[in-house]
Amino acid sequence: MTKQTWLLAVVVSLSSGCTTSIRSSSATHLAAKDSEVFLQGGVDDAARRVAELLSKRGLNMTSKQALKDGSLVYTFKGKRTDLTTVTGGDAFVFGSTNSVGSAVFARFAPKEDGVTQVLFHGKPSMDGRIVCSTDAPTWVPACGDDVYAGSMWQGRDQMTGKDEAEIIRGVMLEMELGQPDGPGAMVARKAEAAAEAAKPACVASEHPAWATSSAVEKKRLLEQCRTPASQVVDTR
Repeated sequence: MTKQTWLLAVVVSLSSGCTTSIRSSSATHLAAKDSEVFLQGGVDDAARRVAELLSKRGLNMTSKQALKDGSLVYTFKGKRTDLTTVTGGDAFVFGSTNSVGSAVFARFAPKEDGVTQVLFHGKPSMDGRIVCSTDAPTWVPACGDDVYAGSMWQGRDQMTGKDEAEIIRGVMLEMELGQPDGPGAMVARKAEAAAEAAKPACVASEHPAWATSSAVEKKRLLEQCRTPASQVVDTR
């Protein structure tokens, strides 16, 4: 590093406030259950669908990693904007430009019922370097060195993980509104389906005959209402 380059780095660092690491991710703004989706078909079908939707948002597939459990993790990267920071006074003016981008990781796990589970996790990046974060799932590829920036650097507002969370939300919403059937189509989330199946068929105390029913009749109504809604047969 030349003396001039070193001096520029010092001036930019001092003008940007204290230098600290950036350790943000989409998990701060999006719960794990809201970062999961199930798609019809195999892993390749799901990967093609996800790659298509992320590509529309400027993120392209850059790597694929196979895990010991048989799942695959794809990494998608893209640039969002360039930010120029100008510092100095009348005598000296220095400028530096940083590229702010996003990385989205997607884990594809085949399930026995012919669908593929997809988990998402996003992180911001600066100058192509993906930040580290303490809340990253274990399946996310290991990060490199910490990414540092001045506490007053204007780009910090764009590296909070919020943009990556919005990308993931947008992809999942488009899946919900997309093709209703076929490879890559979204299916009901298992947790939601299980909750719906376990939901009681009715509330016994809200039955019109509850107030005038005998103890025996109330017991019968309670038993009927305990039956999961998914097991009730419509006889109309």
